[in-house]
Amino acid sequence: MRKLKLTILSLSLVTVMSGAAVAPALGEIAQYFHNTDTLLIQLVITLPALFIILTSLLFSLIANKFSSKTIAVTGLLLYIIGGNAAGLANTIYEVLAFRAVLGIGVGLIMPLSTGLIAFYFDKKEQSKLMGYSSAMNNLGGIIATVLSGYLVALNWRYSFFIYLVGIVVLILVIIFLPKTEIRKSSTTIDIDEIKKISPYVICMFITMIIFYTVPSNFAIVMSNEQLVPTSFIGLLMAVQTIVSFVVGMTLSILLKRFHRYSKFLGSGVLTIGLYCLSMTSNILLVISGLAAIGIGLGIMVPILNSQISLHVKKENMTSAMAIMSAMLYLGQFLSPIITDDLQSIFNLNGMQVPFYIAMIMALVLTISLIKIPFSIALENNK
Repeated sequence: MRKLKLTILSLSLVTVMSGAAVAPALGEIAQYFHNTDTLLIQLVITLPALFIILTSLLFSLIANKFSSKTIAVTGLLLYIIGGNAAGLANTIYEVLAFRAVLGIGVGLIMPLSTGLIAFYFDKKEQSKLMGYSSAMNNLGGIIATVLSGYLVALNWRYSFFIYLVGIVVLILVIIFLPKTEIRKSSTTIDIDEIKKISPYVICMFITMIIFYTVPSNFAIVMSNEQLVPTSFIGLLMAVQTIVSFVVGMTLSILLKRFHRYSKFLGSGVLTIGLYCLSMTSNILLVISGLAAIGIGLGIMVPILNSQISLHVKKENMTSAMAIMSAMLYLGQFLSPIITDDLQSIFNLNGMQVPFYIAMIMALVLTISLIKIPFSIALENNK
C-alpha cells in the first residue's frame, strides 16, 4: 500500500503546476508581449483552470467508461505536451492554446488525486492523507516556483520546461496504479449529498479567488517595484508554498489542537497575510505575508476537501471531488477577472489593489464560517 500511496500522492505533486508553476515568469512574459492586454498575460496563469473545469464536469462520464489508470495516463500525457509546448510558442494566443491542453490534462488528474484517497482508504486515514496530498501539492509548487524563477532569468521560455516532471509521475502511475474501475451504479451524485457539500464547495471557490490574486499579480508587482532581481521572485513565491507544505505535513497535529476552530485559523491568517502582502514596498512584510498566506492555504484546502469525504458515500467520492475541483479552478480562472472588474467599478488604482480586495474577501469569508459546520475526523493513535 505504501507504493500505492506514493503514486496517488504524486498526482497531487503535478496538479499545482497547472497555472502557478510559471507565475514567477509572468513579469518577463508581460515584457516580451508588451503590446498585449494585461488580462491576457494573467490568463497564462488562469486559463488552464477554465479547461480543468470543463474536463472535471465530464469526469463522472469518463470514469464510467475508463479505469483510473487509463484516465491518469491520458491526463499526464496531455499535461506533459501542453505544459512544455507553451514554451515554444511565438504568440500569446499560441501560449494560451497550449495552456488549454494543459488544463484538460489536469482536469483528468485532479479528481483522481483526492478521489482515490477516499476510494482506497478509510475515513480516519483520509484526513491525514488529504493533508499529505495538500503537502505534495505544495511540494510541487516549491519545486516549480524556485526552478521557474531561475529559468526565467535565462529566458522566459525555459520556465515552461518544468512540466517535464510529469514524466516521473507517469512512470509511477504505469508501474504502481491498479486498473481500478471507479464507475458508479448511477451517473449523477445524489441531490441531498450535493446540498450537504455545497457550503464547502462555495468556500473553496471563494478561497481560490482570494489566493489567486497572488500568483496572477505578484511577479508583475515585484518586477515593477524592482525590490529583488527577477531570479529571486521565484524564491520569494516559494516561501508561501514551503510554509503550506509544512502545514500540510503537520495538519493532523493542528487539527487535534484547534479542532473545529481550524477553519477560523486558516481564513484569519490568510486575511493577515494579504494585508502584509499589500505593503509591497517593505520586503520583510512581503515575506511575512507570503508565509501567512501559506499557513492559511495549507489549512483551508485540505480541511475543505476532507469535508467532502465525510459527507458523501464512498462510491460517489470521485464525482463529488470532480465538483469540488471544478469550483476550485473556477475560482482560479475568475480571480483576475473579478478583481479587475471590481477595480473598474469602484475606480480603484494601484498595483496592490488586488491584494486589498482579496484581504476584504478573506475577512468576509472568516465571518461567514461561523454559520458553516465542520466535522473533523482524527486518527486514534492510542
